[in-house]
Amino acid sequence: MGWILVCFDLPVFEKEQMHQANRFRKELLNQGYFMLQNSIYVRSCVTYDKTTTHIRNLKLIAPKTGLINAFYITDRQWSLSVCIEQTGYKKSKYKKKAAQQMEQQMTFW
Repeated sequence: MGWILVCFDLPVFEKEQMHQANRFRKELLNQGYFMLQNSIYVRSCVTYDKTTTHIRNLKLIAPKTGLINAFYITDRQWSLSVCIEQTGYKKSKYKKKAAQQMEQQMTFW
């Protein structure tokens, strides 16, 4: 098992660009990703072969402008990651939802 990490930098200077960026974020959530940070979304991937399908889907929903990078990370690499959260940091509502989703998912696996 592994994880697909999607990092993106999308322009939001014009109203249409903002609309496309928001649509992209919502579609990532609909496809099973959760927000790790504002422009970083992640989802579990049962096998490396499944990444092909997920990458194809990313290409279909990608806005016309901007930069999107996708990485496959093994479960071992993910388990070695470190999160440093400073005192007083206010989590967004999406991160709270992601933490709940992650806990259920990890129990399943």
